[in-house]
Amino acid sequence: MKTLIKNSLYHRVHFRSCLFILVLGSLVYGNHLQNPFQFDTVAYLTDNHQLDNIKDATEYINKNNWKGFFHRGLLQISLAFNAHLDGSRTFGYHLLNLSLHLINSVLVYFITFRIWCYFRSIDCQSKDDETRFVALFTAVLFLIHPIQTESVIYIMSRSEVFAGTFYLSSFLLFQIYLVRDRPIKTSFKVLILFIISIAFILGFSVKQTLITLPLMLLLYFLFGQESESPSIRWLNKRKWGIGFILLVGISLLFHKLLTDELFLIGESTAGEDIGRLNYMLTQPSVIFYYYFKLLLFPINLNIDPDIQLVTEWWSWKFITALIGIAGLIYFCCRAKENRLLLYFICWFLIVLSPSSSIITLSDLAAEHRTYLASYSFYAVIAFCVYKVPHLVFSNHSTKCKNIILVISIFISIIFSGLTIQRNQIWASEVSLWNDTLKKSPQKIRPVINLAHAYTTTGNIDLAVEYFEKALALNPNIFATNYNLGNLYLKRGREEDALRLLQMAALIRPKTPETHELLGEIYLKRKQIELAEFHLKRAVEIKPDYALSMRNLGIIYYFHLKKPKEAAVYFSRALSIDPNQKEADNIRILINKIGKQIRRQ
Repeated sequence: MKTLIKNSLYHRVHFRSCLFILVLGSLVYGNHLQNPFQFDTVAYLTDNHQLDNIKDATEYINKNNWKGFFHRGLLQISLAFNAHLDGSRTFGYHLLNLSLHLINSVLVYFITFRIWCYFRSIDCQSKDDETRFVALFTAVLFLIHPIQTESVIYIMSRSEVFAGTFYLSSFLLFQIYLVRDRPIKTSFKVLILFIISIAFILGFSVKQTLITLPLMLLLYFLFGQESESPSIRWLNKRKWGIGFILLVGISLLFHKLLTDELFLIGESTAGEDIGRLNYMLTQPSVIFYYYFKLLLFPINLNIDPDIQLVTEWWSWKFITALIGIAGLIYFCCRAKENRLLLYFICWFLIVLSPSSSIITLSDLAAEHRTYLASYSFYAVIAFCVYKVPHLVFSNHSTKCKNIILVISIFISIIFSGLTIQRNQIWASEVSLWNDTLKKSPQKIRPVINLAHAYTTTGNIDLAVEYFEKALALNPNIFATNYNLGNLYLKRGREEDALRLLQMAALIRPKTPETHELLGEIYLKRKQIELAEFHLKRAVEIKPDYALSMRNLGIIYYFHLKKPKEAAVYFSRALSIDPNQKEADNIRILINKIGKQIRRQ
């Protein structure tokens, strides 16, 4: 009977904690569910026709011999699922992102609870106040910390929360596998390992962060072992050999990374103006001076931060950041709870490593990259919030509880308010990029994106103003030349439009829309050869380009006097888009050409 009562209380506590997490998360993030598509989400979802429905997405993966599956294939399927159900409505996309984040927060609660029990050899059903508080407060911080907003609100950052679900689920299952307080059947352990393997594969198809999971599981197992356990004794006997192998392996990896810019990333990922060495030199300062700062003081959040590039080994930012990180590791090793703290610092650095060390990305920093790695930071903060009052007021348990309660509520209110405020900034493209431009005034991308936002809202004057600012900052960017040229064309500034579109074609020659606009300008000017050249180029690049097909038909019928060729282009244009503008007139022309050919 006592055991039943104990189990009932145990499950009741967990139920209340989970319910609190779900309700709090719904309240804090409820004001973002109607936010529009942001940044490159619109282009990705509208231009990628493999995302129109789940069938098309899966067929695309099959056509690529499942290579596409391991290049975020499952992420594409999830987006296709939303596209099928919701179309252009954003509510369903946001709801799924939020649901995954809520699930992850609940998983964090149980994982933290079991970590504390595992490292301290405590029965998971014991009434340990520290364990319960740390688990719940860690989950709350993970849920509401403002730095998480980019991962939750930005639809294309679903890769972070979705991969996080597989990562955390696998970790929790591994914790159950290692449970000490009760025996588990071998068949059940085999089943757990099988499920972990499947979750790893599925998670890897969402984001490659899962590559760090086996190492974190191994470290979790080893850190939780006693010094005299068989595993630790085995490692102690072979530590020099293992150390040598690791040193050689890491050295070879870094040599390959520094001598081959395309290793692990392919041709299109690395920023040409960054380079792998500079990227790796910059990342320690990004971790220490940017990520740590935002985690401690989550203000001035920025979707496009302006990070100073480090190019020298002797840079003070690089050296001080390395010293700072090394100092944190040393402190963790010397602390009373050394195993626990050391594991958490390993979690942060290792989980963050794919995007902040060996994989060169075009952006030096991004808030969403910390989504899963930041869990360890929240656990340490929760631990400190509980431990420090007990160290200061060791003889006043009631006073300690009150102080802990006040601090945790205060932090939760502040973070919730900042998150709600950040959600509002994401409410429109204009507000988002205005905010970004204020925080990164020297970067050109916020200027371009703000100009684009004004274009979509119909404020053409401001759009032209900001595109012109972007052009002055850097005249060699395709988006600036193309978009401003298009706006000039609509405003009747044909000569200026022609100049910018020609530049756009030089920067990115395989963009069919550029050639289409150039073809239209030359056609209007009666420069038929140039018009034909650009329109044919557009069709070569994009064979289903109905507009270019129609304009080629006009050239061949009205200017080159070749009705047969014109009929071919007109027919192709109609077959691609039967409801296009002037469709009825095109049909009339086709019938007219047919009669002419029959008379001949």
